[in-house]
Amino acid sequence: MQSAELKAEVPQHGTAAHPMPRSAGYQVLPDPSPLGLGAEPLPNAPPAFGVRAVLRLRRAMQKLTDALCPPELAMFDTITGVGKTALLGAVARHDIPDLLERGPLDAEGIAAQKGLDGDAVHRTLRALSTIGIFRLRSDGKFENTRLSRTLCGNKVSRIRELAIHYASGSHMAAWGDFARTLSTGRAAFDRVHGMTVWDWFEKNPDEREIFAHVMMGLTLQDAPVIATVYPWSEIKKVCDVGGGRGSLLSELLVRHPHLEGVLFDAKGVLDSADTLLTARGVRRRVELVAGSFFERVPSGADAYVLKNILHDWDDASCRTILHSIRDACPEGTKLVISESLVERNSSHLMGTVADMHMMTICSNGRERGVEEIRGLLADGGFKLARVFEYPTMSVLEGVAT
Repeated sequence: MQSAELKAEVPQHGTAAHPMPRSAGYQVLPDPSPLGLGAEPLPNAPPAFGVRAVLRLRRAMQKLTDALCPPELAMFDTITGVGKTALLGAVARHDIPDLLERGPLDAEGIAAQKGLDGDAVHRTLRALSTIGIFRLRSDGKFENTRLSRTLCGNKVSRIRELAIHYASGSHMAAWGDFARTLSTGRAAFDRVHGMTVWDWFEKNPDEREIFAHVMMGLTLQDAPVIATVYPWSEIKKVCDVGGGRGSLLSELLVRHPHLEGVLFDAKGVLDSADTLLTARGVRRRVELVAGSFFERVPSGADAYVLKNILHDWDDASCRTILHSIRDACPEGTKLVISESLVERNSSHLMGTVADMHMMTICSNGRERGVEEIRGLLADGGFKLARVFEYPTMSVLEGVAT
């Protein structure tokens, strides 16, 4: 990997009444080193059955421990979760895991190097060590665990940035007003801050950059799944709609040498896509096309990809996006949608939690189930053909009718 971090793209949005399309206004933060990505494919995703088995085992063990301890104690541990989020965000923001990667240190040593309060550092790391994040040694020094190492910087997963993002003051304030969201069904973030989260990012570029890294990390984690569960051998030319710098598209092309690609996004994003696409050895196979998916998308592809696009928007906006794609393609063209599937009575832990994030932080978005997506596709001129499920990210195929 190259040492510097890739500055990812972030959508700019307008008001709820007049939203700016996600593909029409990313703020690109240029950086010459795209996370060290090269011409080799990303590591394969674990087999779906293995992921399901591990998630079920983890949940079963949590239920078992909760059943064996007093219910008040189990609820205390759950209720204090917001405090743990704040602690994790703070240690990540101060790069304490990176510092401990050089060797164990006591709190005073950490505080001296980071300009922090030693007593506060010790008490914070002590608390996190009780839940397996950091290890407190008998000599009073702290060291990393496999969990705290995920918070180190410059990792493809971007868990460090995720912790900072969730623990930000703007997000904490929104979650603090969730009781009114339960009454109104409207996003707390808009109510608390007087603007959408997208407008907030435009006024707070530091948070915008953190969010950009989070989105890129999620895409790079999902890309191997999308690249393998769908039969890309049936496709010759694929257009990634709102595809950013090409994190997903580049993985598709690396794994499937027969594919040609079109990367469709705002001009500012595409101006900086060359670095990543070149580093991955696929630049010659990608056509860059600028535009807004609310207006039109380029024609000529066998398949169009929408990754985590629909969940950002309400049904009416989703229909507009789908109509734009349908206008560009003939009957029989494939539409490959990648989303977390969350049914009404779903027990999908990550999907249901993500849905709460959309309800609280995003103005109009939501996670959807198969039938909800089927309905949107029908309204947009597509029929749902095949569904390829994976525990974290599923792929649905629509066919233009």
